[in-house]
Amino acid sequence: MSENSAADVTAQSERVVRQFFVDLKAALNGEGINPYRTMAGDVEFVVTGQTPLSGRWNGLGEVMEDFLPKASPLMGRAAGHGLFPLEFIAEGNRVAVLARGRGSNVLGMPYNNTYFLWFEVQDGMITRYIEDFDSSLAWRIIFRVHLE
Repeated sequence: MSENSAADVTAQSERVVRQFFVDLKAALNGEGINPYRTMAGDVEFVVTGQTPLSGRWNGLGEVMEDFLPKASPLMGRAAGHGLFPLEFIAEGNRVAVLARGRGSNVLGMPYNNTYFLWFEVQDGMITRYIEDFDSSLAWRIIFRVHLE
């Protein structure tokens, strides 16, 4: 692979991941956009940790049918909520993103977490998504579990 084509793959991979965040923000703002339209039908979708939302879903169908119905009701919706990328680190078809998550639980308690997100991109689609975050904060705020 030439130097130029490697740079092209890296640039395309980062563009796809940046579009995911644009779509996610638009969807959270009420626009009729599917924020998962940049994910391949056979995406491997992983949420790390030991929370009730942690797990591995194989395929966009499983994400939409199993993960999202459990996740969506747990977070409040308000202006300024969402997942906000701070830094993109791309090489080839892999993109790491450092991000801040801002939101609130259903009682209005603020949720501000730091995320490490891993993406792999093939043929212009996200084929692997791994989400890592401070799960102790998620337990306390989202699931309202007191930790000692």
